[in-house]
Amino acid sequence: MAKLCSPWATAAQGIAAAVVLRAAGRPAAGVAIAPVAADTCARLIKRATHRPRPGWKRFSRDGHRSFPSSHVAGPAALLTAVWIDSPPRARIVVAVAFGAVVAAIGVERVRAAAHWPSDIAAGTVLGVFIGAALGRL
Repeated sequence: MAKLCSPWATAAQGIAAAVVLRAAGRPAAGVAIAPVAADTCARLIKRATHRPRPGWKRFSRDGHRSFPSSHVAGPAALLTAVWIDSPPRARIVVAVAFGAVVAAIGVERVRAAAHWPSDIAAGTVLGVFIGAALGRL
């Protein structure tokens, strides 16, 4: 799950979603930009906060870069932007997918001892905010 939601994978998913939305005549630039912007913001916040990861992960290379979770922020931004740019009849499906994907990523990151639950919550809020701000571009 972590590799499917890595910053590189989420950026590629954003480009793919933008291509599909653009082919359908919908706004697409925000969908392509949102996951990259969310990941960039999360990384800047991580550098400023230096919050240690839980357990033994704090002794790893990025052991003091836990808050917020960029693995959650990118997908949350992508799915929020897709939700905003989707036709009204597809929004229910996107909302269910949003909830399921973000919950699954969050649970996996906490169970892997890579993040605290508050890191997941902050990543979700950051992603939703950026996705909402960049939607309709």
